[in-house]
Amino acid sequence: MLPTHIYAAPTPAGPLQPHLTTMSFPQLDYADYISGDPVRQEAFAKAIAHSFEVYGFATSREFFALPHEEKMKSEHPAQSNPHRGYSWVGQENLSSLTRRDRGLAPLKETKESWDQGANDDELNPNLWAAAESLPGFRPFMEDFFNMCHETEERLLRAVAVGMGLEETHFDDKLTDRVNEFRLTHYPPVRKCDINLESGNQTRTSEHTDFGTITLLFQDSVGGLEVESHEEEGVFHAITASAPTMVVNIVGDSLQRWTNDRLRSTVHRVTIPINADAKEDDIVIPSRYSVVFFGKPNRDVSLYPFPEFLKDKESKYEDITAGEYNQTRLIRVY
Repeated sequence: MLPTHIYAAPTPAGPLQPHLTTMSFPQLDYADYISGDPVRQEAFAKAIAHSFEVYGFATSREFFALPHEEKMKSEHPAQSNPHRGYSWVGQENLSSLTRRDRGLAPLKETKESWDQGANDDELNPNLWAAAESLPGFRPFMEDFFNMCHETEERLLRAVAVGMGLEETHFDDKLTDRVNEFRLTHYPPVRKCDINLESGNQTRTSEHTDFGTITLLFQDSVGGLEVESHEEEGVFHAITASAPTMVVNIVGDSLQRWTNDRLRSTVHRVTIPINADAKEDDIVIPSRYSVVFFGKPNRDVSLYPFPEFLKDKESKYEDITAGEYNQTRLIRVY
């Protein structure tokens, strides 16, 4: 039977404290999310989003408000691995992926980020030095990483059932918890400076994620856009009047396993739709997002499952998840 509980942060009894020291997640019934009842689904999504509205975004703002020299104590290495720590504005560039593959000109990206993995990942250890001045930062991030991993497992069980596979089909491919957890800050920027029609920079270029599914928590500033599967280059804005969770971002690994039955989601962050009609010199405010990238074990093959090769040839070569992740990651650093 599908496990039905995940956890979300409670509403605090008083004002949010300057620093978090402990984190306790009361139970939410995951059955609400997969019930098919729009009211229950909306209530579930709001409760998850609320936990980041209260805690996650506050934690993110605290980290990125640190002096630059403090954040640089956990500087991401110049090379792609270990993919951990603080990346300064311009260090990572995702336009070297989808845009380059499509023959489009590269763009500069105006974002800074913090990346972490599981606390027991010996291949890519976390870089916590920058967070030493933020009591509670590390335990909060570790707790939420674990909660998101459990959510990934439950979502993929639902996906498996929906596609006619055994409910536990994905379970043994996720045991190493090689997922990645990211805080991202997009500093304030003038609209004209990220206008794709006249400029050469953006907040985040169009790209797909490398793993299974992505859990994206975004604030209400806007700017997230998803490309139509029917027409390349046509993007649709994902709007939110309050912090929200977007969970239906399919990654490349799931696309490969299903031989394109499920397709990875091309997405980007650019000018919010509510700023489109305004003058070019307006300043678009800071945007914060918190992202969990679900990923398969590094030694797992991404060759399509036999269930998706009946009377069809594979569209993909046999490559492990770790190898594929590295072929993509080395292009962005």
